[in-house]
Amino acid sequence: MAAINGTLCVLKFGTTLLTGQLDGTLGGSADMLDATTKDSTGKAKEYISGETEFHGTVTALYEHSATANLAKIVADISAGTQWTIKFGQTTTGGRYYTGTANIKSWNWAAPKNALSQISLEVQGSAVMTQATA
Repeated sequence: MAAINGTLCVLKFGTTLLTGQLDGTLGGSADMLDATTKDSTGKAKEYISGETEFHGTVTALYEHSATANLAKIVADISAGTQWTIKFGQTTTGGRYYTGTANIKSWNWAAPKNALSQISLEVQGSAVMTQATA
């Protein structure tokens, strides 16, 4: 089995790596269009696939001097700036998924006696494709 070390999977915004990443997720879904008619057999509904979408999350240590810092994130969400994201193994030869996304939400956590963290949620606004680094 060729399992992938999760440490190698990162989220990039264009060519900028969000500093101090701790975890991340990438997911997608498709609308299910009800195609059930009087001609359908049995009691089961029938569906066909409709429009698709993707979304992702990332949590990172808060680093105010990083290029993709909280000030940029807040400015970009306010301006509606779309980011080209890459998620996966972005090292040479690695495979990753890429697409255009908007920042849907951000959070800054500052717990007592622990490192401060930021988290982002992105919402895709185009078709996601697979590429090789």
